[in-house]
Amino acid sequence: MEAFGLVFLIIICAVIYSARIESHKDSIENKINFIGGRLINYEQRGFFSGIGPFTIVGKGRIIYRIEYEVDGIKKEGWVRFGGLFGPDWRM
Repeated sequence: MEAFGLVFLIIICAVIYSARIESHKDSIENKINFIGGRLINYEQRGFFSGIGPFTIVGKGRIIYRIEYEVDGIKKEGWVRFGGLFGPDWRM
């Protein structure tokens, strides 16, 4: 019976994590669309794969590297989710 509870907990955690990542994707797309751009690519970055312009990465914070295009010009940006005051955008 304990194994069932553990499996159930793991499934719930996976669903919450997936919903969180999907929410981040929607936020990124909305921000790029707001500035009149088109999202090309985004990727989650970890401490060892480079955290861009951020010097402090705390527990529960997720960083994304964003590639987008505005008026035919390719640009790069960064965003950090999980802060106290909402996303930290570096466009």
